[in-house]
Amino acid sequence: MVSKVNLLNAALDPPSRGTLYRQAVYIGAGIFAVLAVFQPFGTYIFEHELKYLILAGYGLLVPLTAFVLRESASLFWTDFFALGRWTFRRELIFSGIFLLISVALSYVYQRLAIGGRFSLIGFLSFVSYAVATAILPMGFFLAWRFFDLKNRLLTREFTEKMAQMPAPPAGEELVLLQGENKHEKLTLVRAEMLFLRAADNYVEIFLLKNGQTQRLMLRGALSNIFLQLEKAGEFRQVHRSFVVNFDHTIRLEGKSPTYFLVFEQAPDAGEIPVSRSAVADIRIRLAAKPR
Repeated sequence: MVSKVNLLNAALDPPSRGTLYRQAVYIGAGIFAVLAVFQPFGTYIFEHELKYLILAGYGLLVPLTAFVLRESASLFWTDFFALGRWTFRRELIFSGIFLLISVALSYVYQRLAIGGRFSLIGFLSFVSYAVATAILPMGFFLAWRFFDLKNRLLTREFTEKMAQMPAPPAGEELVLLQGENKHEKLTLVRAEMLFLRAADNYVEIFLLKNGQTQRLMLRGALSNIFLQLEKAGEFRQVHRSFVVNFDHTIRLEGKSPTYFLVFEQAPDAGEIPVSRSAVADIRIRLAAKPR
């Protein structure tokens, strides 16, 4: 899996002016929608003939802040948005500064629009309300960016691993697996495959190569990958998260209700949990194998 450190420091394509301003408009529209529809933090008791126009002003401050911050950063730090230097860490920092400036301007806007005096206590109270209002649209955007980056790094890791793998030996029976992404295809030696394990939106594929257990990852659901293996040897689903290749020498161990499988040739592969509903079929299958 990609580490958190790599994710934070991984290079991203820096947002163009157009992209950044569009995103700011979406976030501003989301903030206005939250204020207008849910009317949190006492907004529902605010009475004014121009109430919704005033609320729209909070949303308009977001793209205005994005414009000022983007152009200021480009002016005083010329390589801030340079290709190869923009990382997820830098994006988080930029987003944090962007949020703080937006909140400060919103506080000033509130005081000017509806009146009242400026105070530190009032500002801190406003900050808590503003962050709570903005956290949903901004959190959604940052989560999307995070998972998009994670998927791209996993795809790059997958491509690099595939480039390092030697060509399958001639005469071996091969298995072709297609991942969720069109360019993710694995050609594996069937006899080397030990088991598959579901891991969030990915499937971990464990292989036995030269006496050592290796792991590959393929984006997709375990059920879809298993369908591709139905005609490729003795692959059986023994647990909702595990598919096992019974062509290997395997032992069923444990006792009711906790059973597990162990690969005799690959003890470092660990124990494979077995669903109670699969125990009877596994016993029949293992008993039928030649000794």
